[in-house]
Amino acid sequence: MNKFQQMTLFFCIGILPVQLLIALPPIYILILAFFVALGVYKWAKWLSFLLFGFVMATGYAAWINNNGLPRDLESKEVLISGQVIGLPIQTDRSTGFLFKVDKVLSPANIVAFPTKIRLNWYNLDKQVRSAERWQLLVKLKRPHGLINPHGFDFEKWLFQQQIGATGYVRKSTNNQRMGEASRWAISYWRESLKKYLEEALNEQQQAGIINALVLGDRQSITPGEWRVFRQTGTSHLMAISGLHIGLVSALFFGVVSWFVLRLPTLRGSATRCAIIVSIAAATGYAALAGFSIPTQRALIMLVVIMGGVFWQRHYNPFHVISMALLAVLIYDPLAPMSVGFWLSFCAVFIILHAVVGCMEKVGFIKQLLYAQWWVSIGLMPLVLYFFHEVSLVAPLANIVAIPFVSFAIVPMLIIALLIALIAPSAGAYALKFSALLIDVLWQFLEALASVDYSTLMMPEVSIFACITAMVGVVFLLMPKGFIPKPLVCVLFLPVLFPIHEKSLAYGEFKLVLLDVGQGLSAVVHSADNTLVFDTGAKYSEKSDLASRVLVPYLNSVRTKQIKQLIISHGDNDHAGGAQTVLNTFDVNRLYTSVPELFKGYNPLPCENTISWHLNGVLFEFINPSADNLFEGNNASCVLKVSSVNGSVLLTGDIEKSAEYSLLQYKGHQLKADVMIAPHHGSTTSSSEKFIKAVDPDVVLFPVGYKNRFGFPKQEVIERYEKQGSRRLDTARHGAIIVRFYNHQGPRIESVREQTAKFWNWRH
Repeated sequence: MNKFQQMTLFFCIGILPVQLLIALPPIYILILAFFVALGVYKWAKWLSFLLFGFVMATGYAAWINNNGLPRDLESKEVLISGQVIGLPIQTDRSTGFLFKVDKVLSPANIVAFPTKIRLNWYNLDKQVRSAERWQLLVKLKRPHGLINPHGFDFEKWLFQQQIGATGYVRKSTNNQRMGEASRWAISYWRESLKKYLEEALNEQQQAGIINALVLGDRQSITPGEWRVFRQTGTSHLMAISGLHIGLVSALFFGVVSWFVLRLPTLRGSATRCAIIVSIAAATGYAALAGFSIPTQRALIMLVVIMGGVFWQRHYNPFHVISMALLAVLIYDPLAPMSVGFWLSFCAVFIILHAVVGCMEKVGFIKQLLYAQWWVSIGLMPLVLYFFHEVSLVAPLANIVAIPFVSFAIVPMLIIALLIALIAPSAGAYALKFSALLIDVLWQFLEALASVDYSTLMMPEVSIFACITAMVGVVFLLMPKGFIPKPLVCVLFLPVLFPIHEKSLAYGEFKLVLLDVGQGLSAVVHSADNTLVFDTGAKYSEKSDLASRVLVPYLNSVRTKQIKQLIISHGDNDHAGGAQTVLNTFDVNRLYTSVPELFKGYNPLPCENTISWHLNGVLFEFINPSADNLFEGNNASCVLKVSSVNGSVLLTGDIEKSAEYSLLQYKGHQLKADVMIAPHHGSTTSSSEKFIKAVDPDVVLFPVGYKNRFGFPKQEVIERYEKQGSRRLDTARHGAIIVRFYNHQGPRIESVREQTAKFWNWRH
C-alpha cells in the first residue's frame, strides 16, 4: 500500500464516525480540528488526513441539517414557487413529486427555507409534469419517518437526498402553472421517455423491470417481483449503478474502438476516441436515471479509471480504486451512509484481489465464475448486516443473470432506444423483444426463488460481527500462508452464531407497539407465542404498512407462525394490512369483530367470554359482548394481557359508549399497568371514569406525526396527567417496547431514543 492509498484510507476512516454521531459537534470544535490537521500535517500525515475527513463530512452534514424547515413554519400554509424535479409518482389517491423551491411568496420575510421538498397532491384535477414551473399553496412538516426495530430509516434517506421538508398541496386558487416544462431539462426527456415506454409496452408484464433498467424508475415493479429479486439476490440489477454504467461504457467503448480502427486516419487515436464516447454514453445513461446518488458515484469512478487510460498512466488497479474512492468522498463526504457505497467499493476490492492473481492462469470464463463466487461470499457479511437476510441461491442466480443482463438485455434496450429515435414504431418492437428476453430470465429466477430455504434470515448480525467477518474475507484473499485458515474461520463465528435475545420465561411477555403513523399495529410476545393486534393502514394495492413495518419486524425476530391475529375492527388504519399478513405468515387463529371481511379464513369472534392461558400469561377479551349491540369503533376487540409481571390493555378504537359499558359489566377487569389509549387519544374516548378505572402507570398513543386529526387531543392528555400516567406516543418516540420481566413492572424503551442519530428529528 503506497502513501496515496494510505492517506485515502485515513481520510475515509475520518469520515466514518460521523454517521454514528447522535449530535453534530459545535462549529468551534470543527475549526479547532481543522487547524490541528494543518498543524500536524508535516509529521503525522495520517492524523491530518483523518481529521480532514472528519471535518469535511461533519461540516457537510451540518450544512444539510441547516437546510431544514424551521419549526415555526410546520403545519402552516406557505405559498411558494419553483420547479417540479424528477419523475412524478402517480397513485390512485395522489400525485407525488419533488419540488425545487425558488421563492417563498407568503408569509413574507422568510429567512431560512429548504431548497428541495417532497410533496403530495391529493385529488388532483390537473396533470403535473416534470420540469414544469408552479406556484403552490402547501402545508409542510420537517423530515419525519417511521422508526421501528430493524426498519427502514426514512429520515436518513431524506437527509441523504437533501430533502428539507415533506408535505402536501392545499386546495387553492393560488395553485397555478407558471411555465411549461423546459425542453432543456433532463427530467423533461426522462418523463417523455417514460410515456413512450408505457405506450410501446402497453402494460406488458415486464414493463416495470424495463422502466427500472432504462430510467432507474422502480415504482412499477410489483411486490411479487421484488420478492423474487430478494430471494435470488438479484435486486441490485434493478438499481442503475456501477454495473449498468460500466456496461454501457464498455459497450460503446467496444463499438467505437472497432469502428475507429477501420479508419486509417484515426487508427492511432482509437482508444482515446472510444474513451470520450464511452464516458459521454455513460453520462447520458446516468442522466436517464436522473443522476441518482449511485449513478453519480459510478460515473465518478468511471471517469477516474478512464482518465488514467486516456492519459496513458499505468496505475496499479488498487491505486485507481483509491483515486476513485477519494474523488467520491470529496464529491459526497457522506457517501458512506449509503449501502451502495459499501457494496460497490467492497465488490471491486474483492474482484481485484480474487481475479488479478489468477488472470494469467485461467481463461476469461473461469475468471468470471471465480469473481462471482468471491463477490457472493465476500459480500455476505455486509448483506446480512444491512438487509438481515441473504440469498443462498444468489451465486447461481447471478452467474446467469449478470451476463444475461450485461450482454443481452441492456444492449438490446439500448439498441431499441436508438432505433426509437429514428422510428418509434420499430423501437416499440425492439422493446417487446427485450421484454421477451427478460421473461426468459424471469422464468429462471422464479424457479430459483421457489426452492425451499433459498433465503437465510440473520436479523441479529451486529456491526462488530460484520467488521470481524469482513476482516476474515480480507485474510482469505491474502496469499496462502499469510495467516492460518483455521484462525481466519474464527472471525466468521460472530456472524454465523449471533447472540440472540434471551428467550422469554414462564410468565414473562413483551409488548411492541409499532410505529405505523396514524394507525395501530402491536405485537405481544410471550414464551413460544406471537400475537398480532391490528396491522396498520393500506395505501394502495402496492403499498401497506404491514409490508413496510409489521412483516419486516416479525421477520427480524424469526417469526414463523402467528398464533393469534386480532383485527379489532374494520377501519383501514387498523385492518388495512391484514391481507398481507395472512398471505405472508401461517396464522393459527384469526379473531375479529368484523368476520364478514375474512370469510375465507374461518374468523372467530372476539367476544368477552373468550380467554386463554399460555405459559403463565393470561389473554382475555373484554369487549364486545356476545350479544353485542355496538357497531363500528365501539365494537372493537379489547384485549387484556396479564401475568404476575404486569398487565396491558389494548383498546382498539372504542369510544365513550363502549367505555361506559365496560365500566358497568367489566369494571373489575379494567385495571392495567399499561394501556394503549382508545381511538388514538380522540375526545370521543378516554373518559375520566374509564381512565380512573384502568389507572394505567403508562399510556401509549399510536399516532402519526402532525396528523390531521390533532391526536392526541390536549384535553385527553390532561386527563391522563391528572391520573398520574406517564405518556408516550409513536410520533415522538417511534416504536415503543414494553417488557414485563422479573416482577419489576413495565420497563419502557423508545426505539427512536435508542437509535437516534443527528439526522433524526427530536420532538
